[in-house]
Amino acid sequence: MLFLAAAAGATGLLVGHARTDPDAGYDRGYHAGLIAERNSDRHEATKVSARYRPGSSGFEDIFAAGRREGRRLGRYEGLAQGRRAGYRAGRASALPSFPGGWRASHWYLVRLEHGSDKRLRVGARVVVARGRQYGPCRADADRICATPPL
Repeated sequence: MLFLAAAAGATGLLVGHARTDPDAGYDRGYHAGLIAERNSDRHEATKVSARYRPGSSGFEDIFAAGRREGRRLGRYEGLAQGRRAGYRAGRASALPSFPGGWRASHWYLVRLEHGSDKRLRVGARVVVARGRQYGPCRADADRICATPPL
């Protein structure tokens, strides 16, 4: 008889535990934490908006910091644009446009001549190739010619 009572008690205990949600306490705590966070955020949001309202010290501090950063970036951008423009202008004046253009990593043999404003300019040019000799052309001494490979 004692055995039957113990078996019935154990069965009731197991069935009772099986019907309860093991995560119910966790869920209640999680939802309570979310509600507390929302309520605290409302209070913090009003404090932050009051601190950065126009005319307050926080607003003035962050406005001044933004102005300083904007001026710093503006100086940097202006310097970079000026450098690029100066480089392009220098390249355009030093390397005038020729049919076919100039290629990087190539050697050129150039003939200088007087320009219109008493400066020297590139009058003629030839891409230098290995195994060739260069000099004035026989027909026109103002041009640069290459002899065939040796």
